Amino acid sequence: MIEEPYRWLEAIANRREYIEDQLQAALPLAVVNGEPGIILATKRAGTPKIYEIYDHLAMGCIGHPADMEKIRQSAIELAHLEGFTRSREDVSARRIVTYSLAVGLKNAFEQIFSAPFLFRCLFVELGEKLEKDEGWIVDYDGSYWTSFGRDMSKGLLISGKKEIMEKFRTERESLGPLEWKSLKEMVLYTIKLILWASEPESLKSTLTEGLRLVEEKMEVTTLADYEIVLLDRNYYDRQSFTVGNDALLGFSSPS
Repeated sequence: MIEEPYRWLEAIANRREYIEDQLQAALPLAVVNGEPGIILATKRAGTPKIYEIYDHLAMGCIGHPADMEKIRQSAIELAHLEGFTRSREDVSARRIVTYSLAVGLKNAFEQIFSAPFLFRCLFVELGEKLEKDEGWIVDYDGSYWTSFGRDMSKGLLISGKKEIMEKFRTERESLGPLEWKSLKEMVLYTIKLILWASEPESLKSTLTEGLRLVEEKMEVTTLADYEIVLLDRNYYDRQSFTVGNDALLGFSSPS
């Protein structure tokens, strides 16, 4: 195989095509930040797809449940090892993604004689201030893309359809940072992104036009249709991972 590099490249291309094909049906997952924290949301499915990794770290995944669980456990073990041997401040998204997840995924992807990971994730870190928030999109081949601070207010998105992700990433670059007046506004924007990414027509319209069109469909959807998590900045120095409900997210008055 080493003497025939073109065959290795062909095997890698086939492997990439297989993974992309397997991920096609995965539901989109979106993230947006503001005050008082970071919202992660996806359409509710049988298996939860948003996980707490550490006090101020969370991960939202798409892919095969068994692969998501393996990588979730790996990230949790590394985060707690870093926290135990160093300090809480050393437990960062950057260290976990660049020193562990990306390396492990790249190695697994290039082992062409073993089954590949069917996996893609959004890894987020809540900062003490909005400017220190971090978002990382990590793919099955170990590649990653990052967004920081107020840039995350425009949203981050992963989908089973790579072309949807690329279109969103390209068009969001033309947007300025978005200002959110409430947690409810952040949640509604996140749901719009999910609906837009779920539409077969999304590739034919601009992002702005597509978000306007999905507003009509929001009238027939309910919050219970979504898995929503808030990383709450009010609890930055403690466990900030909070599962969203109507009262917490501003959709009803607390009883």
